[in-house]
Amino acid sequence: METERITLSQRERDRLKVLHEVKQKHLSQVAAAARLKVSDRQVRRMLLRLRERGDSSLIHGLRGRPSNRKLAARLEQKILARVRQCYADFGPTLAAEHLAKEGFLVSRETLRKWMTQAALWRPRSQRVKAVHVWRERRGRCAGWRIAVRLVISSP
Repeated sequence: METERITLSQRERDRLKVLHEVKQKHLSQVAAAARLKVSDRQVRRMLLRLRERGDSSLIHGLRGRPSNRKLAARLEQKILARVRQCYADFGPTLAAEHLAKEGFLVSRETLRKWMTQAALWRPRSQRVKAVHVWRERRGRCAGWRIAVRLVISSP
């Protein structure tokens, strides 16, 4: 018999352990609900899914899938092309404002992420620091004071 490998987060492993205790009658559903900080009804639903689909039922349904709120890759490429063309030396905030005037509505944080990935902009912490070469301090001597006094006191 071939077993399938499931990757669970620590939270999902903890839930699975508690649900197995409930299944073996070592723990009540109400106690499990208190331990998991969910309602006892939710525990019953999780137990039902566990019976139907096995351990993989505890994995979040959207894992590995792109977000529903993600902007289309085509729009991202279009905006980045526009930024390269007109706003290459702008920061993400100013570029987002100018793009909004052109009808490309994108948040500055999204644009910041895209520009960083496309190497069009770097966060301040990642920029190369300007190197100032150390030089020895200029020597001080009392000779210049004497010269000044001579110039001032000379008739």
